[in-house]
Amino acid sequence: MLIGDKIRVLRKNKGITQTQLAEALSVSAQSVSKWETHLSSPDISILPVIARHFGITMDELFNYRLDALSYKERFIRFMANNGMLRFGEFALKSGRISPYHIHSGYNLTGSQVAKLGEFYAECIRDQGIEARCLVGKDHKDTPLVVATSITLFTKYGLDLAYGDKNAENEPGEIALITNTLTSGASITSALERMQNKMKKFPSNVVVCVDRMERSEHSPLSARHEIEGRYGVKIHPIVSTEDIVRVMENGVISAGEYDEKMKNYLICYRGE
Repeated sequence: MLIGDKIRVLRKNKGITQTQLAEALSVSAQSVSKWETHLSSPDISILPVIARHFGITMDELFNYRLDALSYKERFIRFMANNGMLRFGEFALKSGRISPYHIHSGYNLTGSQVAKLGEFYAECIRDQGIEARCLVGKDHKDTPLVVATSITLFTKYGLDLAYGDKNAENEPGEIALITNTLTSGASITSALERMQNKMKKFPSNVVVCVDRMERSEHSPLSARHEIEGRYGVKIHPIVSTEDIVRVMENGVISAGEYDEKMKNYLICYRGE
């Protein structure tokens, strides 16, 4: 597929016209038309701008796949490329041996945190979450909360408050931003703390990955247990099921752990 064809597919999937794309890129509509009809090609200096506009990497722009368009697939590839999603044998606190590990939100570079904030913001918009303030479950989540807040403003024009101090005085809805949901213990602790401090729970909780695992004492997943107990809605950017599906589609590969991922999900998946 030629670069003009790729731009046309990206543009149509985003639901914008040639004129709208031209305005976003600060070029003429005629230039976009010429790219898409192969009469000319974009200048090399504008290619990174095009990639950023569509939320993909330069590699994805030149090796474009239709199944990589969804933000879930882009997020899983981002985690795999940046060492946040790893395959191997990992001992969990539950005693289970997991074929994968999610390490996100902590000890990341500035560019990684910024990109992570973009995915959280995209999830918030995609799920139609309405909030006036963003908070983390502890101080380790602060960079992620800030990055998400900045993206919501710069990309979507939503100017939200963030941090516990603002949340204490915020009469509107609160959204909790944090990392992976496994047993749910850390989220439960954060919800109890917020109830004691602010006398209310957040309406929504956004996590990067829902591992979908049941506990030892209940057939329910941690997500559904917490939602039922506290009346909050949990929104994962992706789930383990999404990761397995993306592996099956060839977007990423876990090598020898492909089948182990599927078997682990079958064995420990909660209702």
